[in-house]
Amino acid sequence: MIVDYGNRNIGLKIVFFGPAMSGKTTSVRWLFKALGCPDRLSSIENTLGRTMFCDYGTLSIPISSGWSISAHVWTATGQDFYRATRDVVMTGTDGVVFVADSQRHLLDDNIASWNELVDMIDSAERIVPVVILLNKYDMPNPIGEQEFRSSVKIPLAVPIFPSVARNGTNILEAFQMLFQNAIRASILPQASVD
Repeated sequence: MIVDYGNRNIGLKIVFFGPAMSGKTTSVRWLFKALGCPDRLSSIENTLGRTMFCDYGTLSIPISSGWSISAHVWTATGQDFYRATRDVVMTGTDGVVFVADSQRHLLDDNIASWNELVDMIDSAERIVPVVILLNKYDMPNPIGEQEFRSSVKIPLAVPIFPSVARNGTNILEAFQMLFQNAIRASILPQASVD
């Protein structure tokens, strides 16, 4: 969390993380469009339209006394070829939306990506809240939430939202929960020090 007293703004970094083609960019694009600011989102893509480095945009939320909170929203590419960029994108993260693909044949990709994320969060040495979008739930025979949780070894404290990024199912709800948890995680440790 970055506090800018001059501009009366609190900045939080939120990263959408997950395996390649799980729906991270589609989720973020839907979110920005739903909040009326698709023009605030930029993407670094390859010639095939796939995320090469990241998508990035800022959502500003006014709060009391002239202050605002900015959610600096990023996506981390899921392609193994761009693995090194994920470390850069994850630096300073205040919260993560893990976008998993609910198609059963991609379970191993979800497990590998989740384990990579857990390693990154463990090395952060601070609380980094996570929510999960179990995306593509409109596909035939998606993996169920409980089976996914036990197969990937997701702690019970991590919320899972079955989602469909193309039509926005549960995207806003997951983002709002993560945003609130990121604010709490960023503010509470500071409050206990005072």
